[in-house]
Amino acid sequence: MNSNKQYDPKILRKLQLSELSVFKDFIKICEENNLQYFLFAGCAIGVERHQGFIPWDDDIDIGMLREDYDKIIKIIREKYSDKYNVLDIDSYKTFPFYNAEIARKGTKNIPFVFRDANVPMGIDVAIYPFDNVPDDKGARKRQTMSVFFWSKLRILREFDRPVLFLNGWKRKLVSAICIIANRILKWTHFSRNFINKRYLKSATKYNGQKTEWVSCFFGEMHPLKQAIRYDDLFPLAEGPFEDIVVKIPKNNDVYLKRMFGDYMVIPPESERKNHLSEILEFGPFEEEINVD
Repeated sequence: MNSNKQYDPKILRKLQLSELSVFKDFIKICEENNLQYFLFAGCAIGVERHQGFIPWDDDIDIGMLREDYDKIIKIIREKYSDKYNVLDIDSYKTFPFYNAEIARKGTKNIPFVFRDANVPMGIDVAIYPFDNVPDDKGARKRQTMSVFFWSKLRILREFDRPVLFLNGWKRKLVSAICIIANRILKWTHFSRNFINKRYLKSATKYNGQKTEWVSCFFGEMHPLKQAIRYDDLFPLAEGPFEDIVVKIPKNNDVYLKRMFGDYMVIPPESERKNHLSEILEFGPFEEEINVD
């Protein structure tokens, strides 16, 4: 859900450092419970190109294999609910995404698209599960089509105007289709649980098998664009991110080139994306985080 509108620099930096605080707690929980995480997408670029946040970026994206992903969600729910909300399909029926957000209680960070979703979005880190991709080309195509269909249908169940990366008549046409689909899904009370079960069945279908690739099937990219060979992912490497050392894929450069091409080139301002909030309240971070 990206935008190319920009924050006031001090507000953005305060948001970044607030998210970093959440991330440090997350890392500590992983270390205490022997769970493996890795930065990917824009944050992995940040490690290589900036040794921290991309200057205009406003989120932290974390990958985990499905088993560790399920474990940390359970741990945070059971042991850290005094400080953090877990936002996912199990905790909020109107949450439309197949990842989880770990949000600091007492904060608000609500993008425009979430204004009517009735989900307590806060200053958070985003965790994405990685599942096995079948080696067979036909099975891989069927899985990809299925997760793509069900994930988009889930978004349309909540939003009549999702973010579209289109222009001109194509944007108008797809926008009209989205509005119609959203109304049909709402008028028929199409089951959210049914969509969720179908998505998860497809995404996790091959997790009991040994496969060459794993992927995060949910996101703004094509499901296989975020795929990585298991041997390129593990054993995890380390890199600098702000004032800490973080985990990244073993062959981070290979993975980033697969996703973004020449990621070391700074994009023009018109292509610098973020998730500018409609409502942003720092809550406890007002006093905890100082920006000079």
